[in-house]
Amino acid sequence: MPPNPAESSPSSAAAKPGHTESIKETLISIVIAFALAFVFRGFVVEAFVIPTGSMAPTLMGAHMRFTSPSTGYSWPVGPWEQIGENEYAPIQGGGRPGGSGGPDSITVHDPMSGDLIDKRGVPLRSGDRILVLKYLYSIFNPQRFDVIVFKNPTNPSINYIKRLIGLPGEEVALIDGDVFTRNLAGGAAAATTNSNSWLEPGWTIARKTPLQQEVAWMPIFDSAYTPLESTTFNRPWNTADTAAWRFDGRVYAFDAAAVKNPGGRSELFFDQTRQRFKPMNYFGVERGEKWTIDDRYPYDETPFGDRGRWAPETFQHEPRYPVSDVRMRAGIEPTADGLTIEATLRARGHEFQAVIEGTTVRLRMRTMTGEMGIFGPWKDVSTNAIAPLRPGHVANIEFWHADQSLQLWIDGAVVARHDYDWSPAERVLNSTGKMLEDVLANPQGDRVSALSPPALYRDRRPDVRWAFGGSGGKGGARLYRVGLDRDLYYQPAIKRRNMAALGPGLGTSPNAALKLNPDQFFACGDNSPQSLDGRLWDSIDPWVAHEFDDTIGVVPRELLLGRAFFVYWPSLIKGGKGIPVPDFGRMRFIW
Repeated sequence: MPPNPAESSPSSAAAKPGHTESIKETLISIVIAFALAFVFRGFVVEAFVIPTGSMAPTLMGAHMRFTSPSTGYSWPVGPWEQIGENEYAPIQGGGRPGGSGGPDSITVHDPMSGDLIDKRGVPLRSGDRILVLKYLYSIFNPQRFDVIVFKNPTNPSINYIKRLIGLPGEEVALIDGDVFTRNLAGGAAAATTNSNSWLEPGWTIARKTPLQQEVAWMPIFDSAYTPLESTTFNRPWNTADTAAWRFDGRVYAFDAAAVKNPGGRSELFFDQTRQRFKPMNYFGVERGEKWTIDDRYPYDETPFGDRGRWAPETFQHEPRYPVSDVRMRAGIEPTADGLTIEATLRARGHEFQAVIEGTTVRLRMRTMTGEMGIFGPWKDVSTNAIAPLRPGHVANIEFWHADQSLQLWIDGAVVARHDYDWSPAERVLNSTGKMLEDVLANPQGDRVSALSPPALYRDRRPDVRWAFGGSGGKGGARLYRVGLDRDLYYQPAIKRRNMAALGPGLGTSPNAALKLNPDQFFACGDNSPQSLDGRLWDSIDPWVAHEFDDTIGVVPRELLLGRAFFVYWPSLIKGGKGIPVPDFGRMRFIW
């Protein structure tokens, strides 16, 4: 029998020496790895850093972060020395009256309580680091409301990041904060004239998807952040039936038996006359704050108050705009069967309401018929059946009014929806109480945007209220996380150069019509008061004009770099010591 090879000879492993990589092979591997990395960076995904706050709070540029000791609320605030893109103020610390002052003193207000936060040595954080899908738009067409990165047409050496608002081959109008679009015949751009194209047919409002809308909501107040101990807090939710309500810190309790009217119905309303924080003297100007429903950005607070677009002719910031696209929300726990709930928004000359009664939900509308606040009859616009609310169970209820759409959500699901379609002229009439033709007849309408003064909208501020009733005047409810959020609001704007008003911002007036050809896009920043975007560009780089497009205010297709999709490293502390660690809790996809 022949001997076993495995027993009579050394193993193959022992017989053959192991392969050792040479220096040449190692260098080749490194070169290939770098080449693949550069190819991937150049053609697939590239990282960018957000420099400014024009997209805040969706994406943060350089900023400070505060956490209130009384509410636990955390929020970002832009650097005080920077007013906006390419616009700086000569502020060197200095604090505020009521603060400790000094070059390192920073004083801001808690958005949820109005409490003054006075801190020294607040570290400055860098902007969010994001990932961008490059050349995606070579394969797929850009979609409205994408967050895009592009070369700035006024200075192509700078990359900009904005939200895509207008698509090729359409006309775009920004009216009362919302986006209206109209397809142009054949997709050809028409020359901008003073003709009132807003009166022409074919206009529709641009609506965000539920996911886009969810991330766009910006909190105005949430009772979950009610300070447990505060001598200055003034709760914005109020009621005339003080006997029927008990406000126990962060929980609101309603007792139908204590209501004096026979139906046992009581209202809880957002009181915009209540003071958010007391007036303070800012460099000789007395400023206070009330719980108004408007386009306030806590991110934009500076030593001069809330940062807004500077109006050189008045030497002050332009006032804020009322916002009627809002979300009412609360966790509601009935204490007995038979609870009825109404969520009501009064805005734009109408009342919009969601009603929950037993196993039925309804959305309805009615129109104001006179100047004295008299409304016509209700019209049901959507009805649906649901499982009744159960005593002891907290139902998360949200009433949305955004982009001319009403939606009622219960526990994360839409149970009723109604979209209403107003034309631009109808929207102006309902939002301002004036005909579009009359607004444009303003003597200055050819120089500045007749639609931009907040005074046009101020008389029609939104009114928000809940109403509750119990079966037979009995029962009640406990409310948790009673909140109010507002939507993005694209401000009308006035284009200026060297303190001189040039005219209305692009797309904000028929006198500055925005019509896009098949290779043009239009983009705006989420932080509308502090975004230098297509509305306000007054020039174009000569190279861009020669090589691609000489239209001011638009983004040529060739300047698109890609779509931002993920925040992979949120806001490191600038100059921080030690090993930088990402804030995993703020990593997020971008919608």
